Amino acid sequence: MTGCATQTSRPRLSVAMIVRNEQDVLTESLESVRPIADEIVVLDTGSTDQTPLIARRCGAMVEQFTWCEDFSAARNHCFSLVTGNWVLWLDAGERLPGNSAAELREFIDHLSDQSNAYTMLVEVPPAVPGTSGEQVAQMRLVPNRKDLEFTGRLRETIRLSVEAAGLHVDIAPGRILRHPRQHNPERCSRIARRDLELAELEIAGDSPPSARLLLVAGEAYGNLDDRKQARDAFLKAIEVAEHGSTEMLEAYYGLLTNFDTETSGCDDPLNICLEALEIYPLDAQLLLAMGNYLQSQNRLDLATRSFQVAVKHGQINLEVWHLSELAEMAANCFSAILQLQGKDKEAFTVLEEALNCNSDSSRLRRSLIDLHIKHGRSAEAIELIDQLPEPPGGRRPLQEAVRGACMAAGQNWTPALGRLQSAYLSGCRDPLCLRWLSVVLLSNGQIEAAAPVLQDWYKVEPANAELHRYLEAFRQHRRAAVAKADSEEPSLDDSSGHQYRVDQGAPALPASPVQLPTISQDSSADVP
Repeated sequence: MTGCATQTSRPRLSVAMIVRNEQDVLTESLESVRPIADEIVVLDTGSTDQTPLIARRCGAMVEQFTWCEDFSAARNHCFSLVTGNWVLWLDAGERLPGNSAAELREFIDHLSDQSNAYTMLVEVPPAVPGTSGEQVAQMRLVPNRKDLEFTGRLRETIRLSVEAAGLHVDIAPGRILRHPRQHNPERCSRIARRDLELAELEIAGDSPPSARLLLVAGEAYGNLDDRKQARDAFLKAIEVAEHGSTEMLEAYYGLLTNFDTETSGCDDPLNICLEALEIYPLDAQLLLAMGNYLQSQNRLDLATRSFQVAVKHGQINLEVWHLSELAEMAANCFSAILQLQGKDKEAFTVLEEALNCNSDSSRLRRSLIDLHIKHGRSAEAIELIDQLPEPPGGRRPLQEAVRGACMAAGQNWTPALGRLQSAYLSGCRDPLCLRWLSVVLLSNGQIEAAAPVLQDWYKVEPANAELHRYLEAFRQHRRAAVAKADSEEPSLDDSSGHQYRVDQGAPALPASPVQLPTISQDSSADVP
């Protein structure tokens, strides 16, 4: 079949998976694709749990395969079993969320072309609330052809045979969402040790090692917290990778991710960024990283320029792991650093223009809300609040928190406290409410009263840099109180006049080092 598919020649879709001991996550994966799949083929590489039984219950055809330390061998055997016109590759724990399955089926039925292979966006959810997830475009939807095969013992790829077959590469709609277990340290360490063993087997017949294998080693050592060997592997990958390739860019990301301030000079991250930007001058992720490193050194003019270029001209290589909200984060950083320089009008313009391009972004909308609050514009802030998804406690308490925050920004403390406490007692645990209630309490010396609020804030935004400054101030207060009690043994008066200066409305900027994506590899079947 060639050309676009029609309704009278509906193409058959096969979903293919290789698995081992995946009983905890397999059902969700299979149920997400069962409505659109004409067949599901699961190749089991030696499960000792209920994985095969679960797969059959979900309607899959299950075949056994003796594991031979080679992901490509397993995938190619699975490939030989499918009968559909198209093959969608999934790993256990991955699923098609929301409307992705329906969108993909519609695309296959009406727009797919057998002279193409298609990438899809694969996403990993954030490891910590308030941070960005990661995503990459991977070749996951391919025509069922005998001349297509995977190569590589691990980090296996079908791209080489796709190119050899003369197929074009395009992107398909929908997205694939990975399981949060991707962030489980124990699992990451176990997979890292496995990958190093498999890489050594392949390297034995591949001298010198390829960039692909060096990237595998770099990621594995990074997950094992061996930063020195990780950096060595990424440096070697840069040396052997094709100049300007995605592999070289990935190696630079790996270097930045595994930078160690204790063993490296303070300028090393900047030097890495500058070296990489000579090759990838408009890479948005590199520009964002460089801006944050410059800002941490208080070089605000250069940091501003870096953020500006990232926002205005930044490019994203979809085939390398990158932050899912990279464009929004760049705009936020650019806006925040403009505010630090007293350029609030320009900051507002940056956020509005970014929101026009990313109309569904809650991150950008919240930054605009913060800026409106800073200037006491409650009506404008509430209008934006009403455009956010319905909060757990309802909109009314959050609207009340906005009014209180605007009063607090103008240091009108008493009515601000009343409104913010009212919102808090009504169950509002939105970061906006928690942040401004903390500001009011800390700014007016009610240090102990802020403790439960800070704890609630930590639950929803554990990576927030501003929160950590307040927590440190609270810890210093506690230490001082203990020291005073030990020396004088007085009763502790929670409102004894100690006040903490808080910069109301100041933007909370990312702490250095900037968040960068991990170098996630494709091989994820749970094998020894």
